[in-house]
Amino acid sequence: MLPQHEGTVITRPLRVITFGSVMAAVSATVLIDTLILTFAFLILWSVGGYLAMSLVPFAIFSLMILGPTVWACVKVAMLAFEAETDPANH
Repeated sequence: MLPQHEGTVITRPLRVITFGSVMAAVSATVLIDTLILTFAFLILWSVGGYLAMSLVPFAIFSLMILGPTVWACVKVAMLAFEAETDPANH
């Protein structure tokens, strides 16, 4: 914790946004999101094929898998941007 004195304003350092940090965040996001999407579609294909699902149950199962997959992909992008532009990393 930082000591606080009366009348002192403590501000956070700004994010370091450069071409290299943005490209590193995009590269990390693409790499990890590709793995997440690959395993999500692998699960859909294998479970749908094993249970011989018709169109409607397969669509419902796809929507059940789609929600957490999209959430994970967005969260990875947010974390990668925060990590790559954090001033403590430069």
